[in-house]
Amino acid sequence: MAERGVLGTFANPAAAARAICALRQQGFQVRAAMPAPFPEIVAALGRPRSRIDLVTLPGALVGILAGAALTIGTSLAWPIVTGGKPIVSVPPFVIVIFEVSVLVGSLTNLVAVSVGSRIGGRAEAFPAALAFDADVVGVFAAGGDLVAAERALRAEGAGEVRRAG
Repeated sequence: MAERGVLGTFANPAAAARAICALRQQGFQVRAAMPAPFPEIVAALGRPRSRIDLVTLPGALVGILAGAALTIGTSLAWPIVTGGKPIVSVPPFVIVIFEVSVLVGSLTNLVAVSVGSRIGGRAEAFPAALAFDADVVGVFAAGGDLVAAERALRAEGAGEVRRAG
């Protein structure tokens, strides 16, 4: 059986954030589905900031070291004198170092997101049976007086308000 609640859709993320704040103050359990991670909505939901960057930055730094080791090691292993330039010359290496840092950083990010999604899970996901347009923000409120939730959603300018469950 689906959870009972009220769904409101918003074209404006700021209005959705205001509605979420109002619903949370009234004691509702609020969830949102949105086409992009709007910061004001994430803040209104009270979600903590993601810690993925704590893994991605060290991965990129390892990539910088790996890129430098690759270019310098290759130049020293096969020294080719070109026009009297030094064997180890940093300016031509910058492109390879940058590309390897982006590669290793992005792969580290991919692994961190994959592991985090497996471990973290989504215990309170947005109800999948509630369909609405992909270009709006959906706000689902449950756990209280549904009439009060409908009023709060309409007061903040919801385009559509309907009961679910």
